[in-house]
Amino acid sequence: MQAPARILLGLILPLVAAAGTSANYTLEPTTLDSGGLAGSSTNYALNFSNVSGGVGSSANYTSRSGFAGQLMDAVGVDINRDSATLTLDERATRQLVPALVFDDQTASILSSTAVTWSVVSGALANVSLSGLTTGATVYQNSSGIVRAVYSTLSGTRELSVLNVGNDDFGTYAADGLSDLWQVQNFGENSANAGPAWDGDADGLSNLLEFAFGTNPSVGSGSSVAWSPGLLPGTPTHSITTTSGSLTFRAVFARRRDYLAAGLTYKVEFSADLLTWKASTATPAMLVQNSEIQVVSVPYPFFVNGKKARFFRVGVKTPYSL
Repeated sequence: MQAPARILLGLILPLVAAAGTSANYTLEPTTLDSGGLAGSSTNYALNFSNVSGGVGSSANYTSRSGFAGQLMDAVGVDINRDSATLTLDERATRQLVPALVFDDQTASILSSTAVTWSVVSGALANVSLSGLTTGATVYQNSSGIVRAVYSTLSGTRELSVLNVGNDDFGTYAADGLSDLWQVQNFGENSANAGPAWDGDADGLSNLLEFAFGTNPSVGSGSSVAWSPGLLPGTPTHSITTTSGSLTFRAVFARRRDYLAAGLTYKVEFSADLLTWKASTATPAMLVQNSEIQVVSVPYPFFVNGKKARFFRVGVKTPYSL
């Protein structure tokens, strides 16, 4: 005999939870929704969910159950997490932003005043309590390291400090010489690195050694040479013959970056070493390397009605004009 068909009718009603009682407490739950149900007493709180699971907590524990989820542990502090590289100009400032990093590599931004800041090393002048860091004065592009500490966690970050001025470092500032050149030849803040000093007693001051590309620690007894190779030295002259005529030219070395370095080269001619006339000719380049050019200017025919026989090359900086 065939079984009778059965029809199940369902009525959708708001989900509710019944009250729970004991000798110590009574919970009166409210209607459940997708967000869950909270219940509490003097000693504990319960938070249930009819969809994803639930949370139970007290002063002694927290539990999650009934759904797929994850608890994250904080593992460190990151600084300006979204910036691949951090740069700032010397003496400029930049705001640093800390973030708390979790074990799944997600992060939560912290207030800049919630961490303790410090400069670990390098070319950073300071970092404020609110994470505003200032680049030190440098003679070349340099780096510095800053640290942020949050509770028992900490993190460091390297910043690149960019050199934007070539004559502004320490005691070498505003003396007409490249700070990098002075540090390379004399170290930092040496009393022997000034523009007027002649440490090797060859008659060339540091300014002229810098301008002509010679070594300030080795006597420059030879003249500049340009064939077959460039060899820095003191100014000299050249004599060429064109169509039976002799051409005299003053030859000297100058820095390729002389404009950026603020150097002015002035060539003067004389017939008697008393009266001098500045050349107005544009120097012609003979040869150059990565640092130095060898250039020449022609002798004038006469100086004050007399045949030009002598020349000299003077070098000035913005601080000596």
